[in-house]
Amino acid sequence: MSKPSRKIIRLQQMRAQRASAAKLQFLDVVFENADGVEETCSFPVQDNWPLEVIEEVEEKGGNANLNVLREIAQPKEAFDRLITVAKLTVGELTDILDEMNEEAGTTQGEGSGSSSSSESTPEPSAPTSSGTTPAAA
Repeated sequence: MSKPSRKIIRLQQMRAQRASAAKLQFLDVVFENADGVEETCSFPVQDNWPLEVIEEVEEKGGNANLNVLREIAQPKEAFDRLITVAKLTVGELTDILDEMNEEAGTTQGEGSGSSSSSESTPEPSAPTSSGTTPAAA
């Protein structure tokens, strides 16, 4: 018998498989707000970013990476305070994006001999030349 020339993927089934295999769904960034109280800003890992949001943000212009993060952050106001009150830097933003990539299993160019990404507090990596560009968009 010959192989079929078409493969069918059922989205609901694929989503169920991805959900059961996912390491982390969200990355929480904890910081102190202006009152010195700890606050949390949560981001879905990059594999879970809605494409619809990415398209809307890119149409509006501006810094697409920051605007996408603002739109997917929970709550959005915490993201604004993370930028203004906690004074988030480009290097720290890159580390957050890298962490989202690692946990989602979407890191590109990672060899089989690399260290495990299952550690909850890995050492921060040096910013790369890609700046704040997410690997998967």
